[in-house]
Amino acid sequence: MKTLKIKIKNQEGLHARPASRLVSLCHDFNSDITIDSGDTKANGKNITEVLGLGADRGDKIVIDIEGDDESAAEGALKNMFRNNIPEMGKI
Repeated sequence: MKTLKIKIKNQEGLHARPASRLVSLCHDFNSDITIDSGDTKANGKNITEVLGLGADRGDKIVIDIEGDDESAAEGALKNMFRNNIPEMGKI
């Protein structure tokens, strides 16, 4: 299992656009991807659950990745947060 810890920096938090990009990327992998925000967990491939996390600016989320392509998924997610939506979070 791979784990990413991210602090949300975006002013609007994990709102529709970045959540949609995150879910879309998660769909590219076979691994199970779970996002944890405090007491709430979401399937990374389900937009309703990801938006339901209600992750706001300053919140920390934990992304757990488990499966046969977990290393590739981890790399892609790191790349997304570092390069494509750097305002979203910090790893």
